[in-house]
Amino acid sequence: MIVLTTTKEKSAEIELKFSDLNFYHFPCIEYTAPRDEYKAIDAAIRTNHLYEWVFFLSQKAAEVYFERLLAIGGNFFNLSNHLKFAVIGKATKEFLENEINMPIDFVPSQANSDCFIKEFTQKFHYDFDCAFKVLLPRSDLACDDFKEKLEASKNYELDIVPAYNTISPIKSNLELIELREKLPDIKTIVFMSTSCVQNFSKLAVSLDFSDKTFYSIGVKTTQAIKEHFPGHESIVESAKAELESIFDYAAQNTNRI
Repeated sequence: MIVLTTTKEKSAEIELKFSDLNFYHFPCIEYTAPRDEYKAIDAAIRTNHLYEWVFFLSQKAAEVYFERLLAIGGNFFNLSNHLKFAVIGKATKEFLENEINMPIDFVPSQANSDCFIKEFTQKFHYDFDCAFKVLLPRSDLACDDFKEKLEASKNYELDIVPAYNTISPIKSNLELIELREKLPDIKTIVFMSTSCVQNFSKLAVSLDFSDKTFYSIGVKTTQAIKEHFPGHESIVESAKAELESIFDYAAQNTNRI
């Protein structure tokens, strides 16, 4: 049995796509409006002509950006012709290309922020006196040094705006009891983000997972696992930081998980 800790909607999508695997849903994140109720991202969209680039580091950020564009009465024709889009991850890329029909100007070779910054600044190293403005819609609670690393090139000025908030869902006693009862059949627990790891560690604080394999979507999620489950020995990190990479591995190792 494979436990999915991502959102309820994403878990259902995964189960449909990989129907040959035995999944158990235990969502550990929910998305809500940012604390400013979209004021910052709405203002950034209205002034999109001031930006040269928009960065989407998650599919959710991209979804909210275009949802808010329509919500404030705009449409795709209101976006500046010079505006370029850069994304991380296959799911985000496919969302822009297939759902929004929006061309993408940059995708890094690996789906992590360090690779993104390194390759982006190498490829687009503008040598101008004034910095190009970049918009980064992201989670309300995201905290890293992305801004400092990008602006170190002296070519960019990054505006970060909250696009959504990530919260931990409230679990009933029955849900926690059910998880405990299923524990003997659970072989693998899949974490799609650092928030999933953090919230799962709090929700299932009294349970023993020492004999379970933890699947991680990428480097930062692996780091979160090591922080919140110190000493856990069995961690499998996705080779490409993509959904398919995790579950293709799972399908090939069904007898092990």
